[in-house]
Amino acid sequence: MSEIRWGVMGAGTIAYRFADALEHVDGARLVAVSGRNAARVAAFAERHPVAPGRCYVSGGDGGAAAHERLVSDADVDAVYLALPHGLHAEWACKLLHAGKAVLCEKPAALSEDEALRIATAARDSGSLFVEAMKPRFTPVREHVKRLLDGGELGRIVSIDVAHRLAYGDQRGRYLLDPVQGGTLYDLGCYGVAWVEDLLAGEIEDVHARVRWVAGNDGSAVDIADEVHASVGGVPVHLDFAGDSEEYRVQCAVRCERGDIVIPMFHRPSSLVLRRDGVEEVLDLPLEVDDFYGEVAHVCELIRAGASESPVMPLDATVRCARIIDAIRGGWPDPVLCGEHAGADGDGEVPTCG
Repeated sequence: MSEIRWGVMGAGTIAYRFADALEHVDGARLVAVSGRNAARVAAFAERHPVAPGRCYVSGGDGGAAAHERLVSDADVDAVYLALPHGLHAEWACKLLHAGKAVLCEKPAALSEDEALRIATAARDSGSLFVEAMKPRFTPVREHVKRLLDGGELGRIVSIDVAHRLAYGDQRGRYLLDPVQGGTLYDLGCYGVAWVEDLLAGEIEDVHARVRWVAGNDGSAVDIADEVHASVGGVPVHLDFAGDSEEYRVQCAVRCERGDIVIPMFHRPSSLVLRRDGVEEVLDLPLEVDDFYGEVAHVCELIRAGASESPVMPLDATVRCARIIDAIRGGWPDPVLCGEHAGADGDGEVPTCG
């Protein structure tokens, strides 16, 4: 294949990040985009030039007709799927059955059942599907795996993950969607993916505390999740929050003979290694940016004719979804503070611990 021709499904903010990274990949080019908002698609095509005839738009149907045109575009080899989480399974399966490689934004699925549908479509069609779990494609992840696989630190005895930030006002946005919204799906999937990558076995003994906010329809949506569980018998602590006054992003992997701490684990560029009473900081910078690794990896797989990624295989996508299912299954019944779900008298979204 002399050139890999890419399409983008969904012209939101994250699609720009993908297109910026793609510009640094030799032998790959953006040729088409689909979306439901004509102004957004036009703005995207202006920033990342796409011929007018390959800008597919349909607003009255939520973009469905536009996306179908991208699916059937014979001059597109691969698609970056950047639609909201709840649309991933449907459009990933259509693209795979159309013979297109798919790089799908995280989380690829809202449940294990959806992930299994995607995996089946990929295997039946022979088309490549890769979940865009970007930390997997970084030098930090490679180094962490080498340290652990080498055995010098011994076995993992616990993992502690914190991803805490302040989203700000999200009223009317997808984060407060009652089906596909919430902090666990949006940012928690990064921490879950590290646990999935480093530990074998099933998740058990799930104990979850959740802080809820009123969603766009007034129902409860998780804004913060704290989880204690075990995976393959190893204790795991997950602390995710979208309403935190503290910004903290760190994954601590404690082993028998030392610890690995990964700051900013959703886009890592360094790690801290502690052993024998000595702390060593290893700088392992990203190549280009935090999107480039996954985009370049998928292009390499397409050129090699591969049907699956060895870095983010289909089973990993399914297992990440299974872990999230287990966490959600351990949630307590939602409780919203105040007499009514929705904004309070000051226009703020109420929360309850």
